[in-house]
Amino acid sequence: MHPCPCQCLRMKSLNLFMKQSCTRLLTSEISKGGFKMAKQILKNPLFIIGFLFVFSLFAGSIYYQIAEDNYLPQTDLKYSEDGTLEGKSPFSPVEVPPLGTDKHGYHMWEQILIGAKYTIGLAVVIAFLRVVFSVLAGIITGTYFRKATKYLTGIVDSMHYVPIALLVYYLLSSVIMSDGMTGTYQYTFLERVGFQVIIMALVAIPTTTLLVSNETNSIWNREFIESARTLGGSRFHILRKHVMPHLWPRLILVFVQQIVSVLILLLHLGLLKLFFGGTNVSFDLLGTEYMSSTYEWSGLIGFTYQYLAYQTWIPLVPILFFTVTVLAFNLMLEGIKVSLERSEAVAVKKKKKGEQKKPKTLSNYASEKDFQFLSYQERAESEDMRQTVSSR
Repeated sequence: MHPCPCQCLRMKSLNLFMKQSCTRLLTSEISKGGFKMAKQILKNPLFIIGFLFVFSLFAGSIYYQIAEDNYLPQTDLKYSEDGTLEGKSPFSPVEVPPLGTDKHGYHMWEQILIGAKYTIGLAVVIAFLRVVFSVLAGIITGTYFRKATKYLTGIVDSMHYVPIALLVYYLLSSVIMSDGMTGTYQYTFLERVGFQVIIMALVAIPTTTLLVSNETNSIWNREFIESARTLGGSRFHILRKHVMPHLWPRLILVFVQQIVSVLILLLHLGLLKLFFGGTNVSFDLLGTEYMSSTYEWSGLIGFTYQYLAYQTWIPLVPILFFTVTVLAFNLMLEGIKVSLERSEAVAVKKKKKGEQKKPKTLSNYASEKDFQFLSYQERAESEDMRQTVSSR
């Protein structure tokens, strides 16, 4: 016996109502899960350790600029209490604590403190610009041009074999370096900084855009997205209510990864004598000397690594702080990964429990007792009655 059309219509209405309720509950769970994951990240010990180290350096650098106006002490000659000359710079950390001086007598600790805000701030700003533009482009391609993504993959993947550091060096060398004869720059400090930030952000946007696009595309292929489409949700509504809550935790990972990537690129540029804010080029009897104008850490490494063989502490100080800072960001990254995995595990566990046991919230909405199903004979009698009433 086949069900009548009225019975099928009522069953479809019930199924549609149940799907709509499930979708609303899923959206609510996603929002709650996002807040819970944020709390888990802030409570993760790995994230806390890395964040406190980075924040302490950055805040200390800002405070030193405000309180001391970036004063850089210099000890080029050292005398004993009776006025006897004991030596000239550079001095080791034992002679001039805590970190010694460079060959010009400038204290290394103050140089590290002054350059911290430039190193950390520059990495965060460039990574933020990379992620913002990549998210905009990646969401558009992953949502509205999903078929074109596979054609772009081959083109973008080929960029992994391009030496980014050499490309950036070629684009920035004429802007960043000063004239060795006159000691002047062709552009102002803000122009040099702005151009460097834009170039270092643009070189990574294609690969990051493809990453975001693939992640967006994978979310669009999930089952709950199909349920939202069945309910008549537009692309923008689904993107805002369902795709973005799943995407933003991944974007945090991408953001921290890009910070580490920017730091490594800065280190490569420093070894190529291309320092943030400008490279002061000067000539003397011993050869060409390159100095950083901002004491940014990669610039200090590029300027001092020539002393690694016989005055080890001079390049070792910025190398140590640079390495520990990269390690701190990696600790933050690992803490975010752990929190994300825990959040996903909790979501999977809740889903399995929901499949085993029907949610109480749905059973309160509607059941089969709330509907009256008609057989063929009852439907025929109802039609005859309706025609009789209408003829009268």
